[in-house]
Amino acid sequence: MTSGVTRRVSCARVAVPALGRDGMLVVLAGAAGVMDAVAYLGLGVFTTMMTGNTALLAFAIARGELGPILRAGLALAAFGTGAAIGALITGRSSSRGEWRSVVTGALACEGVLLGVFTAVWHVAGPARGAGTSGLLILLSGLAMGIQSAAIRHLGIPGVATTYITSTLTNLSAELVGWTRSKDGTRARRVRLLAAVVVSYGLGALVGAVFEVRSSPLAAWLTLISVVVVVVNAFLRHGHEPPQAAPRDE
Repeated sequence: MTSGVTRRVSCARVAVPALGRDGMLVVLAGAAGVMDAVAYLGLGVFTTMMTGNTALLAFAIARGELGPILRAGLALAAFGTGAAIGALITGRSSSRGEWRSVVTGALACEGVLLGVFTAVWHVAGPARGAGTSGLLILLSGLAMGIQSAAIRHLGIPGVATTYITSTLTNLSAELVGWTRSKDGTRARRVRLLAAVVVSYGLGALVGAVFEVRSSPLAAWLTLISVVVVVVNAFLRHGHEPPQAAPRDE
C-alpha cells in the first residue's frame, strides 16, 4: 500500500510541468518588465529600473518639482531597502546548487509584498491619493529589490532580471566571444541573456497595454508570475538536500 502511494506521488511529480532555472529567470524578468510599466504609467516612477529613477530624481531636482522628487527618492530608497532585506534572507545559508531554498524564500517574501500591492491597487482604484501612491511605490520597490538580491545570490555571470542595462552589456560581450570561439557553454549563456532581455521588454509591453486600457490584469501579472516561480521552485527543488559550500583551506 505504501509503495503504491509512493509511486503515485512520484508520478504526480513527473506529471507537473516544471520550469528549469533559466525558465524561472525569464519569467521573473518578464514580471519585472510588467512592474516597471505599471509603476511608471500609474505612479510616475520606475520601481524596478533604478537607473531611470536616478535620472528622474535629477530632472525633478533641476526643475524644483517636489512631488516627483519625493516619488523618485522613495522608489530608490524602497528598492535599496528591499535589496538589503533580500541579502539578509539569502545570506542565512551558504549552500550551493543550481537553485537554492533561500532564493525561493526570498521570492516568497516578494510575492507577499506584491500581494499587498495588488490588493491596495484594486481597493484604491484609478483615483489614488498621494499617500496611497507612496504606499504602492514602497511596496513594489521593496518587492523588486528583494528579487534583485535573490537572483544575485544565484551567482549567474552577467544575469540580472531587474537591471537590464547590465544584462544587455553582458549579452553584447558574450556575443562577441561566442562568434570567435563557438563554445557551447557560451552559446547557452547568450541564449539566456537574450531571453532575459526580450522577456523584460515583452513584459513591459504587455504591462503597458493593460495599464493604458485600465485592465485589472495589469496589477496581477507580476504577482502571478512570481507565485508561479515560487511554486515551481518548491516543487522542483524543495525536496533536494542543500549542497554545502566547500570550506576554504
